[in-house]
Amino acid sequence: MRNKLLLAACCLFGMVVSTHAQAGGVRVRVPFQFEFGSKVLPAGEYLVWSEHSLILLRAAGGKELVMVQANHADPEGGKTARVVFHCYERRCYLSKFWNPETEIAREAAKSKAESELARRGEMQVFALLGEPSAK
Repeated sequence: MRNKLLLAACCLFGMVVSTHAQAGGVRVRVPFQFEFGSKVLPAGEYLVWSEHSLILLRAAGGKELVMVQANHADPEGGKTARVVFHCYERRCYLSKFWNPETEIAREAAKSKAESELARRGEMQVFALLGEPSAK
């Protein structure tokens, strides 16, 4: 019985996350490998959105969900959604997310690896334009 309740709660949580992702998400095509949280993700199309103090990311058409603690960021302004990456040497990290439809801007906390690379080298910033997710 306990397992059935746990399974039902997980399904309900999945539906809630999916609904929020569809309503306030931004679809973006990333042309390079990048790191987000503890994951290294390949180039591809992703859906990015924010829930409370988190940035959430899911590959378009995928089931795996990656979450990272995030802080409020200054809104970038403008009418186009953006996902910003910080790159050092050949490693890129998803850093910021801006959605003009919901007026939400979030900045991901830096990982230890990113902080170390930032101390050693010059940072390049890449901002990719996204579009509100359809659904």
